[in-house]
Amino acid sequence: MEEFNNPKINFRILDIIEGVSQLDKEFVDLASSTLGGKVIECNDEFFAEAFNLLKPQEPIREWGRYTERGAWMDGWETKRHSPSYDWVVIKLGFEGYLTGFDINTAHFVGNHAPLADVEACYSPHKDPIYGDDTNWHKVLTKVNLGPSSQHFFGIQKTSVKFTHVKLNIYPDGGVARFRVYGVVSAKWPIDPSTPIDLAYVGNEGRVIFHSDQHFGKSDNLLLPGRGKDMSDGWETKRSRQPNHKDWVIIKLGAPGYLEKAEIDTAFFKGNYPDSVLLEGCFCDKDLSLENIESNQWVTLLERNKLGPHKQHYFELKEKNKKFSHVKMTIFPDGGVKRLRIIGRRELPKNATDNVAQSATRTSLKRITATPLTYASYSPYGHIIQSFPEHSSASQNCISVSHSIKVTPANQGTARKYNNIAPVINFRQSDFQSQSSNSDNSTSNKTHIIAKAEPNLSLFKCSPAKSLPFILRLMERHPYSSQMFVPLNNGKVKGYLVVVCLSNDEGDRPDLSTLNAFVVSSTQGISYHPGIWHHPIIALEETTDFVCLTHESGVADEDCEEFEFEEKDCVLIDVPGFNC
Repeated sequence: MEEFNNPKINFRILDIIEGVSQLDKEFVDLASSTLGGKVIECNDEFFAEAFNLLKPQEPIREWGRYTERGAWMDGWETKRHSPSYDWVVIKLGFEGYLTGFDINTAHFVGNHAPLADVEACYSPHKDPIYGDDTNWHKVLTKVNLGPSSQHFFGIQKTSVKFTHVKLNIYPDGGVARFRVYGVVSAKWPIDPSTPIDLAYVGNEGRVIFHSDQHFGKSDNLLLPGRGKDMSDGWETKRSRQPNHKDWVIIKLGAPGYLEKAEIDTAFFKGNYPDSVLLEGCFCDKDLSLENIESNQWVTLLERNKLGPHKQHYFELKEKNKKFSHVKMTIFPDGGVKRLRIIGRRELPKNATDNVAQSATRTSLKRITATPLTYASYSPYGHIIQSFPEHSSASQNCISVSHSIKVTPANQGTARKYNNIAPVINFRQSDFQSQSSNSDNSTSNKTHIIAKAEPNLSLFKCSPAKSLPFILRLMERHPYSSQMFVPLNNGKVKGYLVVVCLSNDEGDRPDLSTLNAFVVSSTQGISYHPGIWHHPIIALEETTDFVCLTHESGVADEDCEEFEFEEKDCVLIDVPGFNC
């Protein structure tokens, strides 16, 4: 890392209007919990916990609400009479370059922190611990704070990037929210031809304009995950005139060749848009409201219908053109949770080493892994996951989402989702099998298929060493289903599942039915008996899986393998993951 050298720290005190326009609308809150920001440690949180600082929601006050330690406060509050100062260390959701801060003391009156300063460090491989040798740099000198107020401070964009910040308050007191504004430093794949979500906030994508965001901010479209409810999506107000439409414009993190789009209406069940249109343009200068329409917008996706609470996947047009901006138009109004734009960056001029490597692979079949859904995975097996249903279950009912019977259990303290995936064993006892002899005679050869027993095992899977992943072999279990459930350690984002049906003869994979799925670390999967699949593929982190299958100990009967010739191998792109 380049050494941070800023002997004299200059900052600007901004009023609320300036702070919102110059910081909140122009830059990303790198510390937000929605981006993965989290509190690492603090010296005191006696009255109110420090994690509240990073909530995206505005702070609230509930008069008359008390805890065993005092009045409930929506923020971080330390106990009185600190001999020096109190502090909290925060890991940023994305490493980046800092441009300013919002230290908000909303609802803290008579107990707010009167002074504060901010330090930052770059520690990508470990979290700093109090008393260690971490090199902290002052990025905001000591400033005055008032009661129940937002305090915006702008600084010159730092010349180096940071991973952690430390908020110090003097001598003690409360702060409701702490925003750390900056520019994300994307971790681009080494191979620039790797497909990636170019609109994602973690890849420097930014919403620059929108027509309306009455109920939900347009910036939410580019957040990770699928959120928790309607509040963390983009939602416009109801329209009352005919032919209305709402729109949002995204500046991609890097110009690229666009291939696929995901439009997710999760949690928008009665207020999703009727339809959607995607357009793109290339602009090597900043767009403004005045020149939006003067740009040549190209249709990437013709107007398509949308449905409620669903991930929609679309192939985009004009894949051989480069685009820097994408415009999503919804008709007539409504809510969208997330927008993903999968594309490939242009090869940089200094990446000639990658060109030769890529050229050797151009003749191979190439596919892109997509997120796992019930509909897309149903030919191959079942998905094992939890169900976010909150209504009470006083009697037997059917899960609306997946037609799964739900019954009360454990004296009414639990809900039981029945038969979420079948456990199949075709070898419950020995049986005879006949096959033709190899000499083409009319006689058949008879042999005994041995009885299989359940095997509950643990797989510790090392991550893929390179991406795109090269598919060289597949296997199947002809007589048994096989189930994998990850044991999530908090570091794992997901894993890769590759599946395929058999050819008409039933003796090898049919690559025309090949599919690859990125599976969330909160999901498990099971394979139907006889489904060809690659052994489970961990991504980025070593991952433990619980596995359940039935085995007899006869290798050829438990598992059949098929290796591809070199010309038949398949390249699998995995957007959003690196090695």
